[in-house]
Amino acid sequence: MHEIELFVFLVLAVAVLAGLAMRLQVPYPVALVLGGLVIGLVPGLPSPKLDPDLVFFVFLPPLLYSAGVSASAYELRANARPILWLATGLVIVTIAAVAAVAHAVMGIPWAAAFVLGAVLGPTDPVSANAVLNRLGVSGRMPTILEGESLVNDGTGLTAYKVALAAVGASASAPGIGVQFVAAAAGGIAVGLAAGWLFSRLRSAVTDPSLDVTLSVLTPFVAYIPAERIGASGVLATVTAGVFTGVRSLDVLEPGTRLRTLAFWQSTTFLLDGLLFLLIGVQVPSILDRIEGADALTLTGQALLITAVVMGVRAAWMTVAPWIAHADTTPPERIAIAWSGMRGGVSLAAALAIPVVVDGTRFPDRDLVLFLAYATIVITLVVPGLTLAPLLRRLGLGESPGRRRAEAEARLRLNHAALERLEELAEQDGVPEHVVDRARDRYQSRIERLQARLDDGEQTDRGTDIYLAARLLVEMIEAERDVLRELRRERAYPAETLREIERELDLDESRVRARIRL
Repeated sequence: MHEIELFVFLVLAVAVLAGLAMRLQVPYPVALVLGGLVIGLVPGLPSPKLDPDLVFFVFLPPLLYSAGVSASAYELRANARPILWLATGLVIVTIAAVAAVAHAVMGIPWAAAFVLGAVLGPTDPVSANAVLNRLGVSGRMPTILEGESLVNDGTGLTAYKVALAAVGASASAPGIGVQFVAAAAGGIAVGLAAGWLFSRLRSAVTDPSLDVTLSVLTPFVAYIPAERIGASGVLATVTAGVFTGVRSLDVLEPGTRLRTLAFWQSTTFLLDGLLFLLIGVQVPSILDRIEGADALTLTGQALLITAVVMGVRAAWMTVAPWIAHADTTPPERIAIAWSGMRGGVSLAAALAIPVVVDGTRFPDRDLVLFLAYATIVITLVVPGLTLAPLLRRLGLGESPGRRRAEAEARLRLNHAALERLEELAEQDGVPEHVVDRARDRYQSRIERLQARLDDGEQTDRGTDIYLAARLLVEMIEAERDVLRELRRERAYPAETLREIERELDLDESRVRARIRL
């Protein structure tokens, strides 16, 4: 099987496994990581040769940028203290603990052991957030987990670069702290510059395709210069993403923003899936290259490293919130402790470990790769499959407060629109029937939202809100029936019909999201 054929096969596997995960209502990274392991054990399947530098360059900037764009800078700032304690203190302690155990028990040299710790330091919120969103978990916890994963990517991967340099004996112990701070500060500065530049460029663009192109370029334009000057490309990319996300409402048109967001959601999904499967198909060859590999010994070592990663997080969530005065409840701390999954970023960092660093062969590279992969698998599968029942047991599912807050926020927007309408109605040249039509539309929205507030915790599917939504869905489906007939008749331009179809899809998705049909 040629590598391009293997690539197509893996993309198909990503789609099949993710679809299966959705049917079984489990986080899709769990299905992908298990599926990758199974595919890797298929006899005769080739193991693709991956250039470590290419893996790091192709996968990491888009994944980090996409996470940054979707983050809320205002919520990150409001929860800065717990996020920074998790993303800096916990990552540093985790790196040190993993390195110490890997060196003492497995005999891995210190520099390589620190690389393993840096690979496993950052968390991935994809699996946790999939469960949190499905259960409608509110409060600070989703924001803290998302913010932690953003900032700890920079912490962990900057430490990763420093540790790699130490493998090549190009870094001295006294200068490591200065190098770390300089790399972080430089990365943030480059990221701000790249985010500002591309926000200005995109504000002058109206074509969605061109906007997507500029959006794709942004993470790489942030990453490459930062790496060239010795700064943190990871922090540059994350910073550019957060800056662009904050500016998107001001510089992008609605249609353009929707298409670009959809692009990044699909891209992140595909890159994450390919990472899980790519390392899965390499597991057999990795095991073959480990000298004196013994299944029982390797399993014990993998379980030990996993226990260190999960144990350090649990201990940190027990002690650190009291030190930092973080305003989280005991149930939230338990859930955060159990949400420390590792994922795509850790996989990319593991695959990017070079064979040779500054002329020095990376020691125990295949053992480090195996331990990283095994830890990622366990931290994804075990918490990923048990987080939902844990959240229900802790009482952290969707609360009436969240539904009420959503309705209140929408009410404020609709009242603001009506106030603006009344101002416009007083101007000359605005027909009264046009104003009445717009007023009726927003009044009906306000009535629906007010009914939702009055219902309180009521979730009965016989409520007026639900029945009205069902009627709207049926009406939209009737429009689609006519749209199909128009396509068969070929009496109207195809582009016109595609635009109508897009509007119908947006209308229906909005209705379904509102009442979670």
